[in-house]
Amino acid sequence: MGELSLTSSLAANPPPSSLYCSCFGHSPPMQSSSSSYMRFKLFRVRWRRLRQKQRQTMNSTGSENENCSQHSNSDCDKAAALDIIKAHDSEIDRRRPRKGDGDRARGVIYGLPLNSNTLGSVTNATDYEELRAKVVSREDELSFDARFRSRASHIERHVDKIIQKVREEDEHLFSAQEPRKGHHGQQHPRFAGDHFLSNVDLIGKTGLFKIASMLPKGAHLHNHFNACLPPHVLLDIAKGMDRMFIMSNLPLICKEEGENKFENFDMCEIQFSIKRPDQEDPGDLFSSCYQAWKTMRFAEFLNRFSTYYTRADVGTDDTTKAHKWLLHKLTFHEQEAYGPLQTASGAWEKFNGRTRMMKGLFNYVTAYRSYTRRCLEDFARDNIQYAEIRPTMMKSNYITSDDGIETIDNEGIMQIIIEEVEFFIKAKSQENKFFGGLKVIYCTPRSFSPEKVKEGLDECIRFKKMWPKWIAGYDLVGEEAKGSPIKDFIPQLLEFRKTCAKEKLDIPFLFHCGETLDLGDKTDGNLVDALLLGSKRIGHGFALANHPYIMQQMKAKGICLELCPISNEILGLTPRVNGHTMYQLLANNVHCTVNSDNGALFRSTLSHDFYQVMVGKKSMGLYGWKQLVMWSLEHACLDDEEREVILKQWKMLWSDFLMNVIAWDKQRGGETTNTVEEKPKM
Repeated sequence: MGELSLTSSLAANPPPSSLYCSCFGHSPPMQSSSSSYMRFKLFRVRWRRLRQKQRQTMNSTGSENENCSQHSNSDCDKAAALDIIKAHDSEIDRRRPRKGDGDRARGVIYGLPLNSNTLGSVTNATDYEELRAKVVSREDELSFDARFRSRASHIERHVDKIIQKVREEDEHLFSAQEPRKGHHGQQHPRFAGDHFLSNVDLIGKTGLFKIASMLPKGAHLHNHFNACLPPHVLLDIAKGMDRMFIMSNLPLICKEEGENKFENFDMCEIQFSIKRPDQEDPGDLFSSCYQAWKTMRFAEFLNRFSTYYTRADVGTDDTTKAHKWLLHKLTFHEQEAYGPLQTASGAWEKFNGRTRMMKGLFNYVTAYRSYTRRCLEDFARDNIQYAEIRPTMMKSNYITSDDGIETIDNEGIMQIIIEEVEFFIKAKSQENKFFGGLKVIYCTPRSFSPEKVKEGLDECIRFKKMWPKWIAGYDLVGEEAKGSPIKDFIPQLLEFRKTCAKEKLDIPFLFHCGETLDLGDKTDGNLVDALLLGSKRIGHGFALANHPYIMQQMKAKGICLELCPISNEILGLTPRVNGHTMYQLLANNVHCTVNSDNGALFRSTLSHDFYQVMVGKKSMGLYGWKQLVMWSLEHACLDDEEREVILKQWKMLWSDFLMNVIAWDKQRGGETTNTVEEKPKM
C-alpha cells in the first residue's frame, strides 16, 4: 500500500490539487516514518499558506481573481453565497423521494427554488405568505432529520405528536415551580432547558424524560469507563474493603465560628487507595497536625466523621453523614458549575480533582469486576444496544489485588473486561434479551511525552492483534487546553498508521478535539490535525462550527461527532443547552451522536443527554432522535456482520418503543387514536 493511505484519509483518494501532489505525489514508494512526517508537515504548512493566500486575495482591492476582478469584495461574497444556494437546491432535489412515494397523500408540498431577486421586493400580503412558506419549506427539506420525517410511518407521526404534547405538559410542570431569586431579588421562572444541574431533580419527573428512558439508543460511543456509574456504587464497595485508605491535601478540621467554619471540608481534595501494610503512612485526617496525603483507614474515617462535621445538611448517623459528604465531593453542583466567577478552566480543575478521587475507588480487582458488570447492566437498563468505552491505559492506572500486593497491568485489565462482557452477553441471551456488545477505545493521556505516547500506540497494536474484535480505536484524552496538541505527536501517529497498514490492522483514530472556546490557538488547531490524520470520529467537536472549511471537509470524509451536551455545559462551553453548537452543526448536516462522557460526575445518564438535546430546540422531535441513533450505529467501530446483527435487533426495539409510548400515553389518559401497526421505514 502506498504512503498516501498511511498519512491520512485525505490521502486515500488524493484530490486533483497541485498543492497536494507537490507534497505527496500520486504514487510514492514506501518511506520511512521521518519521511512521512516531513511530507505531512509540508502538506499542513502549505495548506495553511494556501488558505491564507486565498483570504488575502479575496480581501485585496487589486485581486486578480478571474470571477471577481471587476467587482467589489461584497460582489464576490454574494457570488459565493449564490453558489452555496445552488448547492442547497441541488441537495433538496436529490433528497426528494421519487414519484409514487405517497407524499402528496400525506400533504407534503415541495416548493421550487427561490428567485433571490424576489426577496425583499414583495408588496402583496398573499404573495409574501406564499414566499415565506416556500422559504420555511426549503429549510425543512434541508434539516438533518428531513429524511426520516418524509419517510415516517403512521405510528411514528403519532408518537411524534405525543412527544410534542408531552413537551407542552412538561412546561407546565416547570412553570408551576417557585421562581428562583437572582441578583437583587429578580424573579426567574423555571423552564425546561435551563441549567441542567438546576433542573436535574425536576427532569426525572417529566414525561419527556420517561420517553427518553424508553428510547432504544443504539450505540453509546463516548463514555469514560471510570465515570459511567453513580459514585455511590464504588463508595459502597469500598466500605467493605479492609485495605482501603482515604487521604486529603488538607486537615479536616473546623475553623473558628463564622461563615468559613467548614472551609477545609469544602476546599480539600480527597483521594482513595488500596495499600499494602508497607505502604501505609498513617495520619489523623481530623487533627490540625495532619500532613497532606497521610493515610487513614476508610472504616475509621467513616466511624469518626460525624464528630467533626456538624453541618445540618447531611444525614444523622456517622456512616450516612460521611457517605453523603463524599457523594457531594464527587459530583458537580449548581453553584459550582454556574457561579458568576466560574470559567471552563476552573470547572476542569474541579473535574480533574474528582477523577483523581474516583481513581482509587476504581482500580482494584473487586471494584473493577463489579463495576464492569454493573456498568453493562446500566447500559442495558438505559436501552443502549452497544457501547465503546474509554479506559485510560497508563501504568499509574494499573489495578491491584484487594490486598494491594499484586499488580494487574493493561493486558490483565483487558482480560477482565472481556470476561465480564462475554459472561453478561451469555446471561442476557439466556434471558432472551439482547445486548450487542462492547469494545475498548485505547486511550493515552495527551499530557504524556511523545515517547510514552509511542509506547501506548505500540501496546494498542499488540492488543489489536491479541483481541481483534475488542479494540475499537485509539484516542488521546485529558483536558485539551492543558495537554499537548495532536501535532506534537505527528511522527508517532504516522508511524502507527504505517504499521497498521503494513500489518493490515484497522485501528481508527477517534480523537478528542474541539472541546474548547479558545479560537486560533494550538488547542483549536487539533481539528486540523484530526482531519489530516483521518480521524473516524471526533470526540466533542464543539468548536467545529467556527471552522466552515474544516467542517465541510469532515462532512466529505464522513467524520462523525460524538456530542456530549451535558458535559460541555457543566465544563463551561455553554451556559444552557440551547446555546450548544450542536444545533448549528446539525443544521449543516454534520453527522453527530449523543453521549454522556462522564455521567457519574454530572449526575446524568445517556437518557438525560437525549432529553437535553430535545428540550434545547423547539423543533426537535422523534425524527431527530431517530437520526442521531441511526448515525451512532452507522459510525460505530463495527464490521458489516456486527452492524447488521445490531441494526436488525434495533429495528425491532424501535417498533416496540413506538407501541410502548402509545400504550404509556393511553394509560395516563392521553388521546386515543386508531394506530394500525405499520412497520417504520428505515
